Amino acid sequence: MRTPIYKSRPVAPCAARFGGERINDFIVMSEGTSNSYLIETAEGSVLLNTGMGFEAPVHYANYRALSGASDAMVYVITSQGHVDHVGGVQFFRDRNPGLHYIAQAGNREHQAYDSLLQDFRAQRSAFRFQEAFQRDFAYYAEQGYTEINPQDHPVPDTTFEDRHTLTLGGLRLELIAVPGAETNDSLVVWLPQHRICLTGNLFGCPFGHFPNLSTVRGDRYRDALICAEAAQRVMDLEPQVILYGHHAPITGPELIR
Repeated sequence: MRTPIYKSRPVAPCAARFGGERINDFIVMSEGTSNSYLIETAEGSVLLNTGMGFEAPVHYANYRALSGASDAMVYVITSQGHVDHVGGVQFFRDRNPGLHYIAQAGNREHQAYDSLLQDFRAQRSAFRFQEAFQRDFAYYAEQGYTEINPQDHPVPDTTFEDRHTLTLGGLRLELIAVPGAETNDSLVVWLPQHRICLTGNLFGCPFGHFPNLSTVRGDRYRDALICAEAAQRVMDLEPQVILYGHHAPITGPELIR
């Protein structure tokens, strides 16, 4: 019997640390509260997810250390409107003039919803994050990162309902909406030429209790059948590699299934 993936992976993510990882010859990963990915092409790069505002400079430093395309970003995409995905958009816009932000059509509504519940969520989740954040910022201070970047509330330049396709430097990216699985504006990024799917937080960490239908911090309830439909939509793509929103990728269609 195969050992479940979650038993060999960390239970929870932590804030971004200095030191990224090259996944292949055109994708760099910077782990964090939610992973950020830099996708390189001959005509510039695409950034998927920017982290919390305070994480953005760390992701940027990791990309600069591993990629020549860290200052040649053409598009930034967020896989959902949660604060750990959108928080660093302005930071990267400032360093890449003309950077074009793409999100699913529910993005603005979800950001507004998050803002409305900000104080409530902070109270509900303090037991989980307060000590972790203290350790994170102590680590940043040790690394010389003390001028903390603020949290952004960005407005997308382009939104879409079900699918959006773009091509850059010969690389085709298909953005596919999976609303209601993690958030109402969730999307995955499919690279059909390489059979790689970047799923954001659709599959959690993945925890053993996926799908996480009702979070302690007070997120919207996630309908089980909608989660199943979203998972099936990814499975129908028949990916060879899944790049998660949390922790390391997994490779191989049998393992993915």
